Amino acid sequence: MIINGECVAEMDKLISDGVKVDAIITDPPYNIARENNFHTMNRSGLEFGEWDKDFDLFSWIDKGVDMLNKDGCMFIFNDWKNIGNIARYAENLGMDIKDCFRWEKLNPMPRNRDRRYITDFEMAVWLVKKKSKWVFNRQDDKFERPKFTSALVSGKEKTAHTTQKPISLMENIIKIHTNEDQLILDPFMGSGTTGIACKNLNRKFIGIELDKDYFNIAKNRI
Repeated sequence: MIINGECVAEMDKLISDGVKVDAIITDPPYNIARENNFHTMNRSGLEFGEWDKDFDLFSWIDKGVDMLNKDGCMFIFNDWKNIGNIARYAENLGMDIKDCFRWEKLNPMPRNRDRRYITDFEMAVWLVKKKSKWVFNRQDDKFERPKFTSALVSGKEKTAHTTQKPISLMENIIKIHTNEDQLILDPFMGSGTTGIACKNLNRKFIGIELDKDYFNIAKNRI
């Protein structure tokens, strides 16, 4: 099920209907949008759009905690400057912080190489309910490292969404942290990548997206 609407209001409706989910896997706005000249290098840079400005990072988390079943988990992407605050906020709502992850990009956006390190990663935090029997499907023969590596989206997979995540990245997360037939919520669905990954891996999916254009992209892709 995919919904075109504001996530807090739509999550309230789902809560009223008694909907519980096994996982929330999402990539909310980071509040880092700003003007730049990356368009001269055929890159979108950090001017993602109005949706990434003055965004409330926290209020949706209250609803997410209410929607999780007793063994549920959250997997939240965000900018490294925000991730600690998000984790602590969720912790105050009764969640346990299990780990912090990084997505390493093989082809990161360019930067002045004589003045700065290139930003080649994004962060995510994994949270579970206290005393839960959380899902952890180890994929590695030895140890699972808290790192996912892939290129930025390009080619046929690329849509008009400025911060689109690769399907392969979301599939890897879903394989480890959920089981088949479980229900996953993405309250910031964007171009629908999490939904596609769920469909590919036999998971159930609820997606919420405010922007009508992105919602239509997600609808067509899914």
